[in-house]
Amino acid sequence: MANPHETLALLDPARFVGEVEGRPTALYRLRNARGMVVAITSLGAKVLQIVVPDRHGVPGDVALGYESLEAVLAGAPSMGAFIGRYAGRIAQARFTLDGVEHHLMANAGPHCLHGGPRGTRHRVFEARQTSDHTLELQHRFTPADDGFPGTLDLRLSYHLSERNELVIEHEATAIEGSGPASFTSHVFFNLDGPGHTTIDDHRLEVQASHLLATDADHIATGERTALQGHPLDLRTAQRLGDVPDIDHAYQIDTLHQPASLRLCARASSPASGRTLEVWSTEPVLQVYTAGQLGNGTAPDVGKQGVHHRPRAGLCLEPQQYPNAPNCPAFPLNRVAPERPYRARTEFRFGVVG
Repeated sequence: MANPHETLALLDPARFVGEVEGRPTALYRLRNARGMVVAITSLGAKVLQIVVPDRHGVPGDVALGYESLEAVLAGAPSMGAFIGRYAGRIAQARFTLDGVEHHLMANAGPHCLHGGPRGTRHRVFEARQTSDHTLELQHRFTPADDGFPGTLDLRLSYHLSERNELVIEHEATAIEGSGPASFTSHVFFNLDGPGHTTIDDHRLEVQASHLLATDADHIATGERTALQGHPLDLRTAQRLGDVPDIDHAYQIDTLHQPASLRLCARASSPASGRTLEVWSTEPVLQVYTAGQLGNGTAPDVGKQGVHHRPRAGLCLEPQQYPNAPNCPAFPLNRVAPERPYRARTEFRFGVVG
């Protein structure tokens, strides 16, 4: 029988062998018995390929990404990345904790985005593939490196289940001091494949009655906005082409314990029949319809020479509250020696019945 992946351009690990900041880079492939394949590079712990079947059982790639280390370095830094030490924007790249003002490195105008220029998007993780199904990674955060207080050790794992679920678990432990942290996975999904179609025909439902208000720079203000009657109300599934461009954090409705694994969002494509459910223990889901993707001066060239363009992907990013160190109204996730930060997110793939 022919290999069903022969018609797919699976990423070549040889093209990701290299060095960044003196640390060796590599690409790892995870597989399950049902034919699901996920490719992850140790640079940024970036998920660059996810192969799952459509309604006819035909496997296809549903993640945007790049096909070489050089392309990753030249491309969008968030593409597929595991984000840390703090997801989202921190206003004016500073905050005060216990009476001490901490100054971060700005990388989005005057603000600090996704941990700043020394965030995990740009760093090489230590990585070890323990089985066909599982990849384990590690990274240490230090104040001297990124400006955040506290030295944290991060243990991260990617695991494929036999139910076509990509399970992402992390544990951050404070080695010295304490400080805020918020991690997320920044995969760009397209359930029809990373070709020439946008996500406009995708349908999306988010289990949230409130979103977090932001200012003109997309900085969370600490206020919550009720979604009743709001154009971004996604409590019932909406065609994404019928709603405004989205780059907002939704506060996930909590029916059980705050840290329990719960459904955050469902996405589906009528063209491929593929579905995606996002389950997480995290309290907030950032939804990004990639309206700014590929808007730089140089083309953003992905796999098979595809030029990434606005709304070519959908990001569903479970995380802690953005800008919480500057927003007393938000819970602050502070990692301390006696309080590690653990979370679990599951991306569950299927097809419409």
